[in-house]
Amino acid sequence: MKKHSNNWVGNTVKTLFIPIFTALLFVIICEANGLHLVETQGHVLTLIRSTVVIGCTSWALALNLNSGRFDFSIGSIALLSSMISAKLVIMFDLPVIAMLVIGVILGGILGCISGVLYVLLKLPPIITSLGVTLIYEAFTFVVTNGEGLLISTNLNLLEISTIPWLTAIGIVGLTSIYILMNKTTFGYNHKALQYGQKISNNTGINETKNAILSYTFAGLLMGAVGCINLTTKGTASVSINFSSISTMFVAFLPLFIGGFIGRFSEERIGIFLGAITSALITLGFVRLDVSSQMQSLVNAVILLLFLVYLNNEQKLVQLFRGRK
Repeated sequence: MKKHSNNWVGNTVKTLFIPIFTALLFVIICEANGLHLVETQGHVLTLIRSTVVIGCTSWALALNLNSGRFDFSIGSIALLSSMISAKLVIMFDLPVIAMLVIGVILGGILGCISGVLYVLLKLPPIITSLGVTLIYEAFTFVVTNGEGLLISTNLNLLEISTIPWLTAIGIVGLTSIYILMNKTTFGYNHKALQYGQKISNNTGINETKNAILSYTFAGLLMGAVGCINLTTKGTASVSINFSSISTMFVAFLPLFIGGFIGRFSEERIGIFLGAITSALITLGFVRLDVSSQMQSLVNAVILLLFLVYLNNEQKLVQLFRGRK
């Protein structure tokens, strides 16, 4: 019993170490510069919004990436679904919740279409997703007649990017993805295919169905991300020539952190904690007035160092033990 308790405490400490260390690091740096990391409600909003957007994007990317499918289309799904939902809500004078519901549903439909095309065309997933990205980006041009979309004059729609709405979206997203991956047949099959595709197929698991559902669930998450991004900026520009792909770049660091933390808890929770870590880094840079170019450079260096650590973890452990 005591050993089990010690394991639980140890795993909890290892699970929370990275986000807590990051928070303390930026608190110290900000205080040294005469600043507080979190000083106003706007800073809290930035932290929560970044966490939710990065978390949902990371979960969406992980759904396919864990099965060897790299999906570049999630950014275009977020953009197109949010544009269409916003236009419908404005056109028919629907309540705020309708934009989020319609956006999520449209995201799921667009994700499903992407999954069906991947299955039917039998092309490498990267090739298929790039083609789908171009198609969805072209539709953003068609939907807005090439003018983009402005919703900042519709103040009620901007409520989606407020703290209560973002908190609710984050809680629903985390709860849903946890249940989906740990309490449903889809989740069990997804894990089985991830760790043994041939054996899973031989036992009767339908890989095609699981792939389409993975794209669909990823689309649902990106529909929510698109609505948050649109209501935060108040405007959305037409996206062409793969410019929507940059949406997914925020997911890489949380994905690797989530994979590491997942050894001690659960991968989806690990990814969420990775999203919190990335959000803390973003807020810290904002408070320290670091340029966007320098932010990108530092994030890339952090990601590189983390990958180097993961690749050489056993060697570092052996080296540390040898010195002791």
